[in-house]
Amino acid sequence: MAEAAINEIFDSIQGEGLYIGCRQVFVRFCGCNLLCDYCDTEFSGGEIYTPEELEKKINEFPLKSIHSISLTGGEPLLHYEFLKEFLPLVDSKIYLETNGVLYGPLTEVIDLIDIVSMDIKLDSSAKIGDLFNSHKKFLEIVKSANKEVFAKIVFDDRIADFEINECAKLGETFDITLILQPKMNGNEIGVKKEKILEVFEKFTLKHVDTRLIGQVHKFYDIR
Repeated sequence: MAEAAINEIFDSIQGEGLYIGCRQVFVRFCGCNLLCDYCDTEFSGGEIYTPEELEKKINEFPLKSIHSISLTGGEPLLHYEFLKEFLPLVDSKIYLETNGVLYGPLTEVIDLIDIVSMDIKLDSSAKIGDLFNSHKKFLEIVKSANKEVFAKIVFDDRIADFEINECAKLGETFDITLILQPKMNGNEIGVKKEKILEVFEKFTLKHVDTRLIGQVHKFYDIR
C-alpha cells in the first residue's frame, strides 16, 4: 500500500487563479522537485498517511459546502502512486496545483483529476532554468485528456521579453487562460506598479486571454 508525507490538511479559500474565493479542502503534500527562489511554502516534514487514512481525515470536513479538494504542495505529482490509490476513494471534485513539469507522473493520474492549476516557471523570478519544453509536454497531456486547465505565472521586475513570448505561445497553442501574479515580498507586492501594467499590456497584445490576479489570500492574511 502506498503512503505519502503530508504537511497539513485544512479548510480555507482558494487565493490564486481562476477559482479565487472558492472554499476548498487543501491537502499539502511534502517534497518538491524544484526550488523556486520566491517559494515561501513549508512542505518538509509532515505526517505519513495511507490513502484510507487520508480519505477518513478529509471526510471530517463539511464536504457538501466545499468546491473541491486541492492537491497542493510542494509538488503533489511526486506522490502519483499514492494518488492512484487515494483519488478513486473520493467523491469530491479534484483540483491539482502543480508546477507543471512532471508530465510522466501526470499521465498516471490525469483521468482522476478535474481541474489543473499549473505554474509556468520563469527563470527570471524562480531561478530554476528554462522549463518551457516541459510545460509544453505537460499541457499536451492535459489537453489530450480534455481537462480544464489554466496557468499561473509569477513574475518580477526582471521578466524578459522572450519569456513573455514563450508564455504567450503556450497560451495560444493550448487555448488556456494565463494568470499573471506579481511576485510578493511577504504580504506586500514586490513589483512596481508601472512594471506590472507594462507586463500586462505586453501579454495581452500576444494572448488576449491573460488576466492580472494577485494572491488574494495574502491580502487577507489567511493561509
